[in-house]
Amino acid sequence: MSSVREQAARWFTRLMHVPQDHPDHEQLRQWLAANPLHAREYQAFCELWGDFSSTASTQALAKALEQRQGRRAFMRRGVLGLVGLLAVGLAWRYRTPHEFEAQYVTTVGERRRVSLPDGSELHLAADTRLQVRFDQGQRLVHLLQGQAIFDVARESSRTFRVDGGLAQVTVLGTRFVVAREPHELRVSVERGSVQVDNGRGRLVLVPGQVASSDNRNAPHMLDISASNAFAFEMGRLVLEQAGLEEVANSLSRYRRQPVRVLPGKGQPRINAVVQLDDVEGFVQALPAIAPIEVSNRDGITYLRGL
Repeated sequence: MSSVREQAARWFTRLMHVPQDHPDHEQLRQWLAANPLHAREYQAFCELWGDFSSTASTQALAKALEQRQGRRAFMRRGVLGLVGLLAVGLAWRYRTPHEFEAQYVTTVGERRRVSLPDGSELHLAADTRLQVRFDQGQRLVHLLQGQAIFDVARESSRTFRVDGGLAQVTVLGTRFVVAREPHELRVSVERGSVQVDNGRGRLVLVPGQVASSDNRNAPHMLDISASNAFAFEMGRLVLEQAGLEEVANSLSRYRRQPVRVLPGKGQPRINAVVQLDDVEGFVQALPAIAPIEVSNRDGITYLRGL
């Protein structure tokens, strides 16, 4: 592996089971921001792990690696064996032909528009990572992190799917937003209809509706405005009855200093419209908006309900 690819693999294996508030995540952010190649290599390993997360596929990759190195050497190397396993899978994956394949990344505070070959348009929010892969049978997007608006061109011969980890979203022709957080996938529809399926249940959304999916329950409707999710396109962040975790995750996409939540007595709900060019002003004003304590320590902003 190249030195950058090896570093990316080590970061990936290091953070596989680390909680989102661990300080290592901020070190990873800095490493990703230092060089676009870092983000591309790290993203490739994340996508590969999603592709080959099944037992059968992992065993097949392990067998390929054992043939190259020998079983004892593979087992003895532990985490390095997993790095090698991912490297073999990376080479294996790139041998598979696709009609179109691309990766798109935005950094903290960055937004980006993308036009796809089928005529579909994407608008990525800040701190977002996704992969697009088209072949003769389907159009597939892996949303690995963050939030994106999808304006999908209709094709009767191929469906368009978004895999957000906690659920799959299937459409024919529509405009909608998918937002991926560590423990929730949220889908908001402006036009057309989409189907949300997480293996525990299936839900069809029509214009104006919002659904939430997690890893425990069937998808369910949320009583909030679907237009909120599209606001970043106009340089705004709309919070409606948002808990502190949602506020922290949303703000962290648009400021270099991440926002985290500390345990507190209160669980306030926030209703606010934040201008993305004045996120710092909003953070400073939070204690006046709701019973929230704001503090800064070790390069992190903390919110605590009072």
